[in-house]
Amino acid sequence: MIWSAALLAGGAGLGLWLIVRAWFPAARPLDVLSTELAAPRRDSVSRDASGARGWSSRLARRAVTGLTPSVLADMSVVGTTPLRHGLDKLRTATVFGAIGLVPTVVYPLTGLGSLTTYAAGGALVLAVLGWFLPDLSLRSKARSKRIAWDGAITVFVDVVGISLAGGAGVDDALMDGASAGSGAEMAELASTLFAAQTRRKKLWVALEDLGHSHDLGQLRELAAAMDLAGESGSRVRDTLRAKATALRIRQLTDAEAEAQKASETMSIAPALMAIAAIVLIAYPAVAGFLE
Repeated sequence: MIWSAALLAGGAGLGLWLIVRAWFPAARPLDVLSTELAAPRRDSVSRDASGARGWSSRLARRAVTGLTPSVLADMSVVGTTPLRHGLDKLRTATVFGAIGLVPTVVYPLTGLGSLTTYAAGGALVLAVLGWFLPDLSLRSKARSKRIAWDGAITVFVDVVGISLAGGAGVDDALMDGASAGSGAEMAELASTLFAAQTRRKKLWVALEDLGHSHDLGQLRELAAAMDLAGESGSRVRDTLRAKATALRIRQLTDAEAEAQKASETMSIAPALMAIAAIVLIAYPAVAGFLE
């Protein structure tokens, strides 16, 4: 019994040590970094193939193979990578599993008996829960980011339409729209358009690529409209104005739906309090009747 508790405690300590080493890696020598910078680009896992960090990176990369396009789009809009997401899943599963093994170590030490079987099952359940928890967190963060993107795209479309109405060209209007705000989404738009302009790439193609990678339908529609304006000289001012209006109406509708949902959630607490009060008042009468 003591040996099993010591073995489980050692395994939990080793897992926690690996997590700390992954979160706070040791500084790498400058000559190694300069050699990697001078060498041709290749997979970072193959460069760091030795040690616990390379092993965990390879395991995380294998764990997230076969991701669906929607999950990849969520990662792109949040700003994470499959490798980082896989490492988060491994860390969370390890921490939850170690928490589940705590009773196995504590109970024999306190003389309350052994819970090896139950604790192992609980640790397995917690590890599975920890494995899927980052997926739920990623989905929630992606939903919040897309809501923020809707507001940024609305401002972007408005400014682009105003610039086109003022006589600016398509490229100038897009650059003016990207520089109209200061949020993270507008900064990403500006950097994407600036990179495309530097590479002599059509700006609306860069917007379409960004819309595909982040799964933003409004941005893809805007790119298609600007493609018509840039290639065939089509007048898109009315289209942009109508699109901006539609986006604002959609945001107002979503805000009203969220407010209505919050109001319904707030009404649950008073209803539960009323039910509890009725039960408290009726209990003496029911108890006396049953006696």
